[in-house]
Amino acid sequence: MIFAIVGTQRFQFNRMFELIDQAIESGIIEEEVIAQSGYTDYKPRYFKVEPFFSQDQINDYVSQSRCVISHAGVGTITNCLEMGKPVIVIPRRQALGEHVDNHQLEISKVFYDSGYVAVAESLEEMKDLVPNIETLAFQPYIRKESDLIASIKNYVNSL
Repeated sequence: MIFAIVGTQRFQFNRMFELIDQAIESGIIEEEVIAQSGYTDYKPRYFKVEPFFSQDQINDYVSQSRCVISHAGVGTITNCLEMGKPVIVIPRRQALGEHVDNHQLEISKVFYDSGYVAVAESLEEMKDLVPNIETLAFQPYIRKESDLIASIKNYVNSL
């Protein structure tokens, strides 16, 4: 099973679901796909969607999945990586009305350049990634403590 997730932003992400439908139709994706659609209004032909899931449901779907196809939301990506799942990121684009700016392009580049995720925006890229996702060599993800948390801990310890 593949789990797809677009987060909770109030923007459509039809392009991601159209790409998944095309990948299923062309045989690139052969297993079941379950997706969290948020405010996306695209009606998939080949997979099931629900607008929103609880965090427990998301965690269950991620743990059951072979891989996750995700928007470039930091929380979503890190949650999947911490659960040991390979992630294919499809970043939202401002020019397509998918977000207010292109920060998801920047986020996906940082995670990709660090070796944590794969990035796909075309059917050709999906064809290279989806069937082979388990054989790709991703870097293990370890959550780093934020500077803010470290500063608060240092302050508390100094009292």
